Amino acid sequence: MFFPLVDELATTDIVSVPARLAVRDALRQMSQRAVRNIVVEEASGGFGLLTASDVVRLRFSMPNLDIAISEAGYHPLPGIAKGSSLLDVLDLFDGPHGYAAVVDAAGSLFGIVSNTDILGSLDPQLMLQRQQLRDLLRRHAIKKLPHDAPLGQALALLVDSDDAVIVLDRGAAAGIVTTQDAIRLLHDGVALTDPLHLHMSSPLHAVTYDLTVAEAVSTLREKHFKRLVVQDPASRDVIGIITQQDLIGVAYSRWADLMRHHAQELREIIDVLERKTVRLERIAATDPLTGVANRTRFEALLLDEQQRHERSPATPFSVLLFDIDHFKRINDTWGHNRGDVVLKAVAQHAQSHLRQIDVLARWGGEEFAVLLPQTDLAAARGIAERICKSLAHTEFDQVGRVTASFGVAVHQAGESGAVLLGRADDALYRAKRNGRNRVE
Repeated sequence: MFFPLVDELATTDIVSVPARLAVRDALRQMSQRAVRNIVVEEASGGFGLLTASDVVRLRFSMPNLDIAISEAGYHPLPGIAKGSSLLDVLDLFDGPHGYAAVVDAAGSLFGIVSNTDILGSLDPQLMLQRQQLRDLLRRHAIKKLPHDAPLGQALALLVDSDDAVIVLDRGAAAGIVTTQDAIRLLHDGVALTDPLHLHMSSPLHAVTYDLTVAEAVSTLREKHFKRLVVQDPASRDVIGIITQQDLIGVAYSRWADLMRHHAQELREIIDVLERKTVRLERIAATDPLTGVANRTRFEALLLDEQQRHERSPATPFSVLLFDIDHFKRINDTWGHNRGDVVLKAVAQHAQSHLRQIDVLARWGGEEFAVLLPQTDLAAARGIAERICKSLAHTEFDQVGRVTASFGVAVHQAGESGAVLLGRADDALYRAKRNGRNRVE
């Protein structure tokens, strides 16, 4: 089995800037060269990455973009020696951005390797010819907005990750806004109050979920896409998004299957690829900011718990939904960076009050969900009360004390997960109406 060298995969025609350059100037170069990311050259000789999501975040958190990249913050790039085998450095591509710098013997930048380059090296014959995209669709929540929503609302959804927003017109998918679009629009100074339909990329190129993984790889290559938007072939509704990283994960799994048919000397390769697959699956189920489960993972575990309850109806389970009070005020006063710190700290604080069998997830924005197996309503309320009271007495750097409002619900026989969460959400909003920093 042949594994290419990283310098054979590396992109050498790259855009790089010194760390002292202003973010505004970097944005101009990103727009002119139509790239999502730009390489940052550090004075120490290292390299970093400024992404489109970083620029969008800074646009919302800074009064202007004249701040130097070194002060605004960027992502350090792991370095790979030129001549390294891809197999030896697979672990370096586990991060949310999936990039690494290839350096020569003198320490100079030779090029950049990304998940896009790895995907381009895959032989479709190695891919699962029969596995369809429907098998991967539970990995990502879809971000959707109506066509008349303000542009700023769409850009705010792109702050956390290199993602996309689907634009709907009368319920049907009419276009898309990606982080690359965001770079162009911010550079052009487009008004954030403009309706989305004026600036979306249209028409929307979508595929159906019966496409095979091999066909999906070919489509990404031909179209130079970062992701595929997937439709139901009957209704034409958008039902999911498949990323390059999803397809690379399938490729690693397939490689591992092929390796099993080789001799014992390939056992180490099999172990590396299997560990890679496990890591990619964990990344797909984790919120990148807080490190807790994401919404998709929570929904899957909630379904498992419902099925377990159907088999053993005498064993109750409950859910909590809680929302940080006045979180917008924190962002407006201290900036989004400090808001991110608070989100991570609140998640860690809540986790410290939970059992090993409980599941904490970021539900969206400043809202969290907790799945409590083997827990009745009274016990669930007690857990929520402990987290609520403890949080209210915790001091956070700069921000001071932070409170949260909680909604609790126990599963009732025959109800769906959506109904259960709806009742918890109703309780949460009762807590907010009744003064916040309380449990309902």
